[in-house]
Amino acid sequence: MYKKTISEKKNTASQRRWVLLERIPTILTPRVLLLFFLYSVAFTLFLIGLKLFFLEQKAAGQASSPAVQSSNRNSTQEILYSNEDNMQLQKNIAKNIIRLHVIANSDSDTDQALKLAVRDEIIGSLQEALKNTDSIEQAENIILSHKEEIYSSAKKVLDANNHPAKVTVTLKSRYFPVKQYGDLTFPAGIYQALCIEIGKAEGRNWWCVLFPSLCFVDETTAAVPEESKDKLKENLSEEEYNALSSPEPSDESSKPELHFGILDWLKGL
Repeated sequence: MYKKTISEKKNTASQRRWVLLERIPTILTPRVLLLFFLYSVAFTLFLIGLKLFFLEQKAAGQASSPAVQSSNRNSTQEILYSNEDNMQLQKNIAKNIIRLHVIANSDSDTDQALKLAVRDEIIGSLQEALKNTDSIEQAENIILSHKEEIYSSAKKVLDANNHPAKVTVTLKSRYFPVKQYGDLTFPAGIYQALCIEIGKAEGRNWWCVLFPSLCFVDETTAAVPEESKDKLKENLSEEEYNALSSPEPSDESSKPELHFGILDWLKGL
């Protein structure tokens, strides 16, 4: 009787183990696995939050030190001085340059073609007049004295193409973004410009440097001819000309650098 009881107990225990093994697939349902995953992610984020909190506290303590505060002030001052220098440099360049700005009526193929035709007509009429100009004051006087002629040249192109748009001719200051012209880069800022606005003036625009004369250089050329550069050098200081010929930062270097917080945190463990 005693032996039979022991045997029965063994069989019962064995049966319980089999029942548990059979229930394991039932326990590990997709819902249970999803909950386990979410709890794991939450715990990981909690640990990351703790680490970031302590790092911020440490950085705040360092930033409050006099040495760090002094370094931050110096860096800020250097940036401000650099921006001020660049702004002053652009103003000095602008004092010696007159740009030509032709704005199309719209972006339609017809209006854009007319814009280029007006551009060619105006450049042709001013090329000879500005050929021997030595100063920006002389260039301004010549442009103003030819204002009616410039208007007539632009209007002649529109009339020849049966285009009813009006034309506005002004010599005024306006803002230009950074512009690449061959291998020269003109900084953004306010420049004096001969502005030819066609119709509504809502289309893409065309520009060049009217004085010193760079308008006779194809925009697609890789470099501005040396004779045009010589005219610029005559009217700009060495520092100003060097600023124009400095290469622009490449797109690759200006791209933001991406970091993944979890990977950086794991690397620091």
